[in-house]
Amino acid sequence: MIIPVQMFFGHLNGDYVHQYQPAKFAAIEARWQTEQPASEVVIAIPDDATQQNLYALTVPRLGSFIASGTWDSREVGLDTFPPEDRPPVLIPFLTFRLMVGMGLVMMAVSWFGLWLRFRDRLETTRWFLWGAFLSFPTGFVAVIAGWFTAEVGRQPWVVYGLLRTKDAVTPSLTTADVMFSLAAYVGVYLIIYAFGFYYIYRLLRDGPAVEVAAALPGTARAGAIGGGAE
Repeated sequence: MIIPVQMFFGHLNGDYVHQYQPAKFAAIEARWQTEQPASEVVIAIPDDATQQNLYALTVPRLGSFIASGTWDSREVGLDTFPPEDRPPVLIPFLTFRLMVGMGLVMMAVSWFGLWLRFRDRLETTRWFLWGAFLSFPTGFVAVIAGWFTAEVGRQPWVVYGLLRTKDAVTPSLTTADVMFSLAAYVGVYLIIYAFGFYYIYRLLRDGPAVEVAAALPGTARAGAIGGGAE
């Protein structure tokens, strides 16, 4: 039940971007020209060179409704901003849809799992259990995709409309410094995740030893407990 709440707060964050970072919002929507009413580009391949969307699937008027809550609002496009003030389009456009898609997958898996649970079929529906297992990275992917959307979408600004990224670079910072810190972060996370995966693997491999032992009678129970202790 928390997933729809999270999606609602995400929508509120989108309203903030729509109001205070219009260039980012236009890039997320791959809206090259100002439209009234504005269509919604469901999926496409934005082409920065030609400033058009290739193989676009669009829904008329839906863009206005999503952005402003009305079906005929005027929505600004990237043509409103000077070329030097426009963010890249391809990455925020695709990562935003990836983020939303992961959220929908998580909601579908959780709600369908609840439906199966209420029908006492959750433990016996093998294909769903596999699907739930394979969906484990969806939350992580959604977070990373949202981060890419935010950080690439705000370019070329560090402080939107005030400080450009190129002007915020520390003069004394060298490429070697950046590579060293990046390598250190990667190394630390590799170690943490390696131990985490190994620990989870051990838990899954050993299984619920206490519950199994409790279900066994007499000598078999003692043997199971002894095996679990080893």
